[in-house]
Amino acid sequence: MTPTAPAARIRELALSFPRTYEDSPWGFPVFKVGENRMFAWMIEEPDAVHLTLKLTAEEREVTAYLPWVRRASHVGRYGWVTAAITDEETLDAALEWLRESYWLKAPADVRDAALR
Repeated sequence: MTPTAPAARIRELALSFPRTYEDSPWGFPVFKVGENRMFAWMIEEPDAVHLTLKLTAEEREVTAYLPWVRRASHVGRYGWVTAAITDEETLDAALEWLRESYWLKAPADVRDAALR
Protein backbone atom coordinates (compact mmCIF):
# COMPACT_ATOMS: atom_id res chain seq x y z
CA MET A 1 0.00 0.00 0.00
CA THR A 2 1.48 3.35 -1.00
CA PRO A 3 1.03 6.24 1.47
CA THR A 4 -0.98 8.19 -1.10
CA ALA A 5 -4.04 5.91 -0.87
CA PRO A 6 -4.45 5.99 2.94
CA ALA A 7 -3.75 9.74 3.01
CA ALA A 8 -6.56 10.33 0.51
CA ARG A 9 -9.00 8.24 2.53
CA ILE A 10 -8.03 10.00 5.77
CA ARG A 11 -8.44 13.43 4.17
CA GLU A 12 -11.78 12.47 2.60
CA LEU A 13 -13.21 11.28 5.92
CA ALA A 14 -11.80 14.17 7.95
CA LEU A 15 -13.28 16.74 5.61
CA SER A 16 -16.68 14.99 5.47
CA PHE A 17 -17.52 15.91 9.07
CA PRO A 18 -19.59 19.04 9.75
CA ARG A 19 -17.67 22.35 9.91
CA THR A 20 -14.26 20.82 9.22
CA TYR A 21 -11.41 22.25 7.20
CA GLU A 22 -7.78 21.55 6.42
CA ASP A 23 -4.96 23.84 7.50
CA SER A 24 -1.18 23.46 7.30
CA PRO A 25 0.44 25.76 9.87
CA TRP A 26 3.47 23.46 10.23
CA GLY A 27 3.84 22.30 6.62
CA PHE A 28 1.64 19.19 6.82
CA PRO A 29 -2.16 18.67 6.83
CA VAL A 30 -3.92 19.56 10.07
CA PHE A 31 -7.65 18.88 10.31
CA LYS A 32 -9.74 21.29 12.33
CA VAL A 33 -13.35 21.78 13.33
CA GLY A 34 -15.20 24.96 14.23
CA GLU A 35 -13.05 27.84 15.40
CA ASN A 36 -9.55 26.40 15.00
CA ARG A 37 -10.06 23.22 17.08
CA MET A 38 -7.54 20.66 15.84
CA PHE A 39 -8.73 17.04 15.83
CA ALA A 40 -5.98 15.35 13.77
CA TRP A 41 -2.86 15.84 11.70
CA MET A 42 -1.17 13.68 9.13
CA ILE A 43 2.40 13.25 7.96
CA GLU A 44 3.09 11.23 4.80
CA GLU A 45 6.38 9.34 4.61
CA PRO A 46 7.57 6.78 2.04
CA ASP A 47 6.81 3.80 4.31
CA ALA A 48 3.70 4.99 6.20
CA VAL A 49 1.19 7.71 6.91
CA HIS A 50 1.44 8.92 10.51
CA LEU A 51 -1.90 10.10 11.87
CA THR A 52 -2.01 11.89 15.21
CA LEU A 53 -5.35 12.18 16.97
CA LYS A 54 -7.01 12.44 20.37
CA LEU A 55 -8.61 9.38 21.99
CA THR A 56 -10.57 8.59 25.12
CA ALA A 57 -8.70 7.02 28.01
CA GLU A 58 -10.31 3.65 27.22
CA GLU A 59 -9.17 3.70 23.60
CA ARG A 60 -5.66 4.78 24.62
CA GLU A 61 -5.46 1.70 26.86
CA VAL A 62 -6.25 -0.49 23.85
CA THR A 63 -3.62 1.24 21.71
CA ALA A 64 -0.94 0.57 24.31
CA TYR A 65 -0.85 -3.03 23.04
CA LEU A 66 -0.53 -2.14 19.37
CA PRO A 67 3.06 -1.90 18.10
CA TRP A 68 2.11 0.60 15.39
CA VAL A 69 0.68 3.18 17.81
CA ARG A 70 2.67 5.38 20.16
CA ARG A 71 2.03 8.26 22.50
CA ALA A 72 2.19 11.46 20.45
CA SER A 73 5.16 13.76 20.81
CA HIS A 74 4.47 17.00 22.71
CA VAL A 75 0.72 16.40 23.16
CA GLY A 76 0.66 12.78 24.34
CA ARG A 77 0.05 13.80 27.92
CA TYR A 78 -3.25 15.33 26.76
CA GLY A 79 -4.55 12.05 25.30
CA TRP A 80 -3.09 12.16 21.79
CA VAL A 81 -1.56 9.17 19.99
CA THR A 82 0.20 8.68 16.65
CA ALA A 83 -0.64 5.67 14.47
CA ALA A 84 1.66 4.45 11.68
CA ILE A 85 -0.67 3.39 8.87
CA THR A 86 0.87 0.81 6.57
CA ASP A 87 -1.98 -1.52 5.51
CA GLU A 88 -5.77 -1.93 5.41
CA GLU A 89 -5.99 -3.14 9.01
CA THR A 90 -4.14 -0.15 10.45
CA LEU A 91 -6.06 2.21 8.15
CA ASP A 92 -9.44 0.84 9.27
CA ALA A 93 -8.55 1.35 12.93
CA ALA A 94 -7.18 4.84 12.27
CA LEU A 95 -10.34 5.90 10.43
CA GLU A 96 -12.46 4.78 13.37
CA TRP A 97 -10.22 6.75 15.74
CA LEU A 98 -10.45 9.76 13.44
CA ARG A 99 -14.22 9.75 13.94
CA GLU A 100 -13.73 9.56 17.71
CA SER A 101 -11.16 12.37 17.72
CA TYR A 102 -13.51 14.58 15.74
CA TRP A 103 -16.34 14.07 18.24
CA LEU A 104 -14.02 14.68 21.18
CA LYS A 105 -12.88 18.02 19.73
CA ALA A 106 -16.05 19.24 17.98
CA PRO A 107 -17.82 22.17 19.65
CA ALA A 108 -20.93 21.27 21.64
CA ASP A 109 -23.29 22.92 19.14
CA VAL A 110 -21.92 20.71 16.34
CA ARG A 111 -22.32 17.55 18.42
CA ASP A 112 -25.82 18.57 19.53
CA ALA A 113 -26.94 19.31 15.95
CA ALA A 114 -25.73 15.87 14.81
CA LEU A 115 -27.78 14.15 17.51
CA ARG A 116 -31.06 15.79 16.49
